Amino acid sequence: MKTASNFSQLALAGLIILTLGATTVWPQSAEGKVVPPPPPPIQQGPPPPLPIKPVADTLAPAGWARYGIGEPERFSLILPAPPEVSSERITLAPGVVMAVRYYMTSGAAGVYGATYIEDLPAAGDMTETQRRAFFDGFVKGFVDGFQEGMQKQGSTEQLKMLEQRSATASGLAGYEQDVSFALYTGRLRLVFDGRRAYALIALWTADASESERKAFYESLRVNTKR
Repeated sequence: MKTASNFSQLALAGLIILTLGATTVWPQSAEGKVVPPPPPPIQQGPPPPLPIKPVADTLAPAGWARYGIGEPERFSLILPAPPEVSSERITLAPGVVMAVRYYMTSGAAGVYGATYIEDLPAAGDMTETQRRAFFDGFVKGFVDGFQEGMQKQGSTEQLKMLEQRSATASGLAGYEQDVSFALYTGRLRLVFDGRRAYALIALWTADASESERKAFYESLRVNTKR
């Protein structure tokens, strides 16, 4: 049986290759015609890295710390260790190229992290149906990426989808999906802020304390005024 440490290494590998397989339904005009998105900007290579620095937070569990992302800070969250960072540009649809950054790390009893997405369609262009479709695509991308990572490590277990519900984080609305993998439990929570979206992602063992999980999922702070 895999130890929590071994699982964390495997799961981290799977989470880092996460991709967004979203198919979004685009807005329509009053006449029922599809409104095409603007031409895509010329983008080459992954988006540049954002500074990461520890931020004082007395509510962080023992051994954990709050990390601020960006200068000026764009958002922050509590993690068990400094995150590994990766980024890419993803074409969501013709004319829509998103900048996506991943911040993942592992602790003694699980893996935790965030996905930061920029350059979504303008806030007024996404209906609730389209946001839900984007979230469903995000979850599908996570599942596909995770399973691919696990299979490359020799695992035959399948990630199972559990309850899905509306959710909030830092005063922003979105959705969350519960999942399970073998003896592990997880949750994906994604919220929207105009042309940006923030996702909190974790998988944990039975050894993970409820207080640590709660601290993680309640830790997202978004600078909505920047």
